[in-house]
Amino acid sequence: MIADPASFTGVRRRIREQLCAWGRTELADAAALCVTELLTNVHRHVPSPACVLTLTRLPGGGVRVAVADRSHVVPVAGPPPGACEERGRGLLLIAAVADRWGTTLTADGKQVWAELR
Repeated sequence: MIADPASFTGVRRRIREQLCAWGRTELADAAALCVTELLTNVHRHVPSPACVLTLTRLPGGGVRVAVADRSHVVPVAGPPPGACEERGRGLLLIAAVADRWGTTLTADGKQVWAELR
């Protein structure tokens, strides 16, 4: 897929639909937020907007959302931004709603993921 903000609404809708189909409606809002933030990071910080989004069921009823891109630059959560700053909250939001999150380096780039239970 292409990390284009114009497509994020449709992506969130599909994530919610899939989680409802899996009987995990309670995770839909958190998963949608994580996907939006991960895709936004690709859009803003990776030279190519091409990426792969995956949603995986985890044993025990959780889900893992992941976005893989072609950059080897690992995202780092910085200090909380000031109240008037427009950027810098994405990874902090993911950390707040996910049970775990991280980055896995791959031969072609990286995959940034969040697990929700």
